[in-house]
Amino acid sequence: MSPFLSLEGRRALVTGGTMGAGAATVALFKELGARVLTTARSKPADFAGAAFVAADLTTPAGVQAVVEAVERELGGLDILVNVLGGSSAPSGGFAALTDEE
Repeated sequence: MSPFLSLEGRRALVTGGTMGAGAATVALFKELGARVLTTARSKPADFAGAAFVAADLTTPAGVQAVVEAVERELGGLDILVNVLGGSSAPSGGFAALTDEE
């Protein structure tokens, strides 16, 4: 990596960071010096990429679990990368959702 590209000391959350583009993002951020937390609904048996929290981000409880893990593991956040899968949100996306959905 270029010495001009550094995330040294930065704290990053990568949602959906256990496979594909998310896992590649986790690996790159770690290589660039960031402290990384990632999340998915479940942790793959062979995952060893970063700090991990199992959470379903389509639920308020899952979001709360991630917020608590960010504070506990990283002490705050500098970078957020959302690499989530499909959505069952109604037309209008997140803006149309309520806390009950």
